[in-house]
Amino acid sequence: MDDKPQKILWPTDFSELSQKAGRVAGAIARMFDAELHVIHVIPPPITPDVAAVLPAEAPIMITDPKALDATRDGLKRRVQDTCGDVSQVSIDAFYGNPWSGVCEYAKKHGVDLIVVSTHGRTGLAHVLIGSTAERIVQHASCAVLVVKQSAPG
Repeated sequence: MDDKPQKILWPTDFSELSQKAGRVAGAIARMFDAELHVIHVIPPPITPDVAAVLPAEAPIMITDPKALDATRDGLKRRVQDTCGDVSQVSIDAFYGNPWSGVCEYAKKHGVDLIVVSTHGRTGLAHVLIGSTAERIVQHASCAVLVVKQSAPG
């Protein structure tokens, strides 16, 4: 990343915690007059047991244009409510594995900074549920800012 980010990515799952990351992403985008990308990756409707054996690159054969359109509309409303007045915003929704979808999107679009939220689970909860944010940090081709549940805002 150069001295200032030009493209910021906020992947959201529409949770309240994710909104906190959106406020941070919006503030950074305004501060640096950066382009803000807001995405939602719709995970496949499979159980964690099946997901554990599938590679992240496994193709998802589910396509419902109405669901994608509804998700994009929800993202537009979420950006207006959460991010404030950001001059350049790109919105997208697609099907896939959340962490790999975020990383692939960031690489494809030349994103400089990803702002993502995490619940900060530890122990057994972390092992059972896993951490999308952790995988994004491990695999992203750019800087990642993780907003924790306990962070102010």
